Amino acid sequence: MCDPAVSSFLTQTLCAHGGRLGLRELQENIGLSALQLQDTLSAAGPRRFLLVEGGQVVLAVTDARVCVRKECDGCERLHLCKQHLMSRCHLGPSSCKYSHDIMSAENKLVLKKHDLSGLCENELQVLLLQNDAFFLPDTCQLYNKKGSHCTQQSNCNKLHVCQHFLKGRCKFPRCIMSHNLLDDHALRVLETVGIDGKIASNFQAICDYKHMEFNREPKKVNSGLNHDFEFDTGRNFRRIKEVKTTLETVQCMLDVPPSKAVLLIQSSHTGPSSTGPAQSRDQLPAGAGDKDKGKKNSSSDEASKDNKKDNCDEICLFYVWKYCKNKDKCKSVHYHLPYKWEIHDGLNWKELCMMEEIEKAYCDPKNSSLPSKNINFQTMTCSSSLVRRLSTPSSVTKPTFLLTTQWIWYWKNNQNKWIEYGEQEEGNSMTSPSSAIIENLYQADPCAIVPFQAGQHQYELNFKEMIQTNIHFKTRRQVCRRPKFVSSEDVQKIKTGSQRDSSIPNQTCPSHWDASALPDFGYKAVVISNTTSEYNEIKQLFHQTMKNYSILKIQRIQNPSLWKVFQWQKEKMKRENGGKEVQEKRLFHGADVISMDTICSQNFDWRICGSNGTNYGKGIYFARDACYSHTYCQATLQGHSMFVARVLVGDYVKGNATFVRPPMKCAAKLWLYDSCVDDEFNPAVFVVFEKHQIYPEYIIEYKE
Repeated sequence: MCDPAVSSFLTQTLCAHGGRLGLRELQENIGLSALQLQDTLSAAGPRRFLLVEGGQVVLAVTDARVCVRKECDGCERLHLCKQHLMSRCHLGPSSCKYSHDIMSAENKLVLKKHDLSGLCENELQVLLLQNDAFFLPDTCQLYNKKGSHCTQQSNCNKLHVCQHFLKGRCKFPRCIMSHNLLDDHALRVLETVGIDGKIASNFQAICDYKHMEFNREPKKVNSGLNHDFEFDTGRNFRRIKEVKTTLETVQCMLDVPPSKAVLLIQSSHTGPSSTGPAQSRDQLPAGAGDKDKGKKNSSSDEASKDNKKDNCDEICLFYVWKYCKNKDKCKSVHYHLPYKWEIHDGLNWKELCMMEEIEKAYCDPKNSSLPSKNINFQTMTCSSSLVRRLSTPSSVTKPTFLLTTQWIWYWKNNQNKWIEYGEQEEGNSMTSPSSAIIENLYQADPCAIVPFQAGQHQYELNFKEMIQTNIHFKTRRQVCRRPKFVSSEDVQKIKTGSQRDSSIPNQTCPSHWDASALPDFGYKAVVISNTTSEYNEIKQLFHQTMKNYSILKIQRIQNPSLWKVFQWQKEKMKRENGGKEVQEKRLFHGADVISMDTICSQNFDWRICGSNGTNYGKGIYFARDACYSHTYCQATLQGHSMFVARVLVGDYVKGNATFVRPPMKCAAKLWLYDSCVDDEFNPAVFVVFEKHQIYPEYIIEYKE
């Protein structure tokens, strides 16, 4: 079973692009690795995401349907005006006898049941049009009852298609009726009701799959044999072969190991598939075909060729995982570990032996050298020869990828002991920024001088000199940056998938989360110790405007699926912004106690949870200052509760009460602003219209 939040996000992404996307395009839009996407699609199954055209294209599928009755006392279907959803109702919501409100109480329950709560009206329209036969024109009864013969022939204004096929219930693999919505007559009839060729093609592919499943013989499924079906397209029969229910095709397209079955359907009306596009540089590879066996456990001849690129010090994530399609053309070094130590012989860089021993020594900050190998880590020399360390990219630059390098930052105390940043020194309650925060700043500018506060003291961290200075006392301390040690055995465990059993891998969660409280679905609330830097950071933010209130406790919300979707959205916005980092803020939100569990499970949604005001648009409101959100917090006998959320505010503009989404930023490219504010120059109130831009990170419980 696929996580509902993940399924909803994928469906929303597909429907925002017309109901279908190429596999590579989908990966690029959501920032998933090939293996993660394959696991997600497999877990959801073809009733949610259907792979067609040889596995190159993903279609959004749903069982949600609109009620066809003129009067209904209540059923499990959506109750909506058909013409309104097709943008053809001229009566308006006040005059029309059918509902125009997709978020009515009964419709919200139906959408929630089908994991579609996050879809807007336009996205729901796309999804229903390509799945629900109710939106199609009427089928010709004469054609269906007279053995595919209609006296009006091509002049008929109704569909000459098998009515049972459109509902997925045609019993005849060799039906004499047409199963083709894409012939000239059918397309002409569809266009009269506003259904274009793209939607028709999507509907056709979904119907083909359902027809094949309906007529599948169990013994043939179990045997894994191919068998033929014939689909009549008017008077001419066409024969197609069903694709075997294996992962051979998806393995070819995604380069993933055949761990879970995904059913691939080749539409009978779209022709054979072509080979996939070149491997994306933005995805993490996840396997290789049989022809590449043997490459993953040795440096190989190809790796030796790549090592001649003396100016390159980055190891290819694709190759270290299993296989890089770029081979000799790859700009990065090919090696089977995420690190590599080399020595310069005067002409070329050569691989050092005892690689793991050197790496383990280097990862320990107390080691400035490895005497047994005569290696000096300070000068990066071995005797009189130069030494260098190659590695995969830093984990903070590619947070959703595996086998990146996690860098740990340390400072040296008065006892010459190295203390990791973010960890408390023994006998000292004062904490500092975490390694992840410092590494992010270092990646932004390796020569920067970064000011920070720990307790009551102000410091400066000089990356170039690797020195920490107390601004008041001028005390200087050494700083060290070393990678977290990963053995060759650890690498193999990751590559063989023992650490990726869940469709929401632990690797995607922040390192400071409690690993024992990571549910497959939903969330866990973890109380934070008041001695940690994490607690003090949130406390300080809260007390900037709430000094007369005492914090009872702070809970961290650990919802792996919401966090994963939040990271996908962040990567998506970054790509849409030309690679520029997205502006992210910690903001406050006041909510009633009843809504808090829903928000922690399913995220904020103004249509479900309600919104605090509409002065700047109909979205979810957040405040820079806790005192502002306090006015919206519901008081209880114990006190008050308030959310602290991570919000991708991005590029913002002043809002307006009429906005239901941000206004255009660039009309030529159809770019929208990311959020709205009360004041562009000094924003205190932020309005977000897309819930995937939010992660509910903490709940503060407090009293006066």
